[in-house]
Amino acid sequence: MDQLYMLRAFVAAARYQSFSKAAESLNVTTGSISKAIAKLEVCIQTRVLLRTTRSVSLTEAAQPYYLICCRLLEELDEANRRISREHEVNGGRLRLVVHPMLVCETFSRLVRGYHAIAPDVSLVVSVQDGAANLYDGRFDIAILPPHLVEQSAVIRRTLSRSPRILVASPTYLLQYGTPETASQLASHFLLVDPESRKKNADFIDLREDGRRVSVSPMSSMDGNEVLLRAAALTGTGIATLPETMVREDIDMGNLVHVLPECTTSDSSVEICLFYSHRELLPARLRMFVDFCAEFFRAPGRPGVHDVVKVSQPKNRDEDLALMS
Repeated sequence: MDQLYMLRAFVAAARYQSFSKAAESLNVTTGSISKAIAKLEVCIQTRVLLRTTRSVSLTEAAQPYYLICCRLLEELDEANRRISREHEVNGGRLRLVVHPMLVCETFSRLVRGYHAIAPDVSLVVSVQDGAANLYDGRFDIAILPPHLVEQSAVIRRTLSRSPRILVASPTYLLQYGTPETASQLASHFLLVDPESRKKNADFIDLREDGRRVSVSPMSSMDGNEVLLRAAALTGTGIATLPETMVREDIDMGNLVHVLPECTTSDSSVEICLFYSHRELLPARLRMFVDFCAEFFRAPGRPGVHDVVKVSQPKNRDEDLALMS
């Protein structure tokens, strides 16, 4: 028999001085209370209750034991209440890991929007372009490309897919000219991600109007998306970057979309939301999941002062369940 239940039965019987009232308080039978106390007495080799036909009372030896049991059960119940409130009250800490390509004005709006609906949550964001493990205790949730998360037992939600496009600063194009065909890129300084460049090759594969085109640039530089965007903004060259990463730069005139009919020939860049559990999510995590889904689904994305309306967390994560 569960020792915790034996202690609860003992404390209830001593408190109410009645097996029947103790049974009623615990929603069990009187016989169950009697068996639990008998089992407890065997376990601790001490008689704890004096039983008569009219009353139940503590033995002298059990009085200190009763006080200790009361304190232990009260502390346990309080701990249970606190951890339950973690799932109900929108507070606590949420540890998020994101890819560097997401650190832009769009991500700032996402953070501000979430803070507006969950002001008591401490959001701790880590930026990394390496793989993340959601089971080692470092992170609660991740927004990363799918190849950077071990997906054997996590929940996955695709937030966006974006082609890699060609962009350059107005200053660069004014100085070196705007290419009109993919073949003209050979005379430009290209800023490319390592995946776009074939291994041990000097050419870059593009698709122009659906046709494959290989370009061998006179000069080039490769690196991660953050480095390439920074280089493009300072006029270093023409960069291949995810469209979602540079959309605001284009809208603000800081970058120009070059050769709109061209994209890199590799697959589009996918950004996904990952978390490790489907059941019993804390309110802060469930609200963040729901908020992200609405944020990335909203046409044109929310503005600086817009707040996506998210319903209170549900009991199950039915609408976001996508196991990989």
